[in-house]
Amino acid sequence: MNRRYFDILSPVLSFVCFASVLAMIAHALDFISFAHGEKIFIGILVVISGYSAACFRSLGINNLAARKKVIGKRLFLLFIFYIVMLIDFTLIDDGMGRNIFNIFNWNSTAFADYINDSTNLVPFATVRLFINGYSNGKLTLFACFENIIGNFVAFMPLPFFTVCLFRRFNKWYSVFITVLLSVLLVELLQFVFLTGASDIDDVILNVSGAMTFYGFLKIKCISKGISKITFGVWETVENKN
Repeated sequence: MNRRYFDILSPVLSFVCFASVLAMIAHALDFISFAHGEKIFIGILVVISGYSAACFRSLGINNLAARKKVIGKRLFLLFIFYIVMLIDFTLIDDGMGRNIFNIFNWNSTAFADYINDSTNLVPFATVRLFINGYSNGKLTLFACFENIIGNFVAFMPLPFFTVCLFRRFNKWYSVFITVLLSVLLVELLQFVFLTGASDIDDVILNVSGAMTFYGFLKIKCISKGISKITFGVWETVENKN
C-alpha cells in the first residue's frame, strides 16, 4: 500500500480513537449515557482504532527501532486505558452495582451486611449459584455469561501488556504473580470500599482467564503472529527469556 494512504489512515483512526475516549469521559461525567454493552463496545473501539493508527504510522517509517518505539508508546497508552477501564468496571460502574462512595456509609452494620451478602470464600460457590439460577429459570443466560465469562476474560489483556512493557516480568511465574497480586488488590479494594463482591470465585476466574490467554499467546505460531503485528515489540521481550 502506498505510504500516502498510511499518512491518511493514521490521523483518521487517531481521530476515531480520540472521539471515542471523549465519549467515555462524557459518560463518566453524566453528560451522555451508555448501556453497559455500549460502553464495552466503545472501549474496544478505542483499542482497535488507537492501535491501528499506530500501526499505519509505523508502516510509514523505515527504521525498525523507530517503529518499535511508536508501537511501544501506543501500547503503554492502551495499557493505561485498560487499567482505567478495569478500575471503572470493578469499583465504580453503577450499572454493575459498583459504588466506591459506599465507604462514606461505612459502619459496623454496613460492614456486617457486606460480609454476609457480598463476600464468598468457598471456591465455585458463586459459579454454582449462577448456574443453578439459570437452570431454575431465575437468572437469564446473559446474567450467567456476564458474571462467569466476564470474570474469566477481564484480566486477559494483563499478561500481554506485562510481557510487552515490563522486561522484568517476562517469565511465566512473574506473569502469574503479577496477575494474582493485581486480582487480589482489586478484591481488597472492593472489600475496603464495600462495593461489588469480594469473591474467591472472581480470583479463580480472573487468574485462570489471564493465564489461559498467556499460554495461548506463548504458542509458537501465535507468538510469531503477535510479533508481526507489534513490529517486534513482543519478540524483543520474548528473546530475553
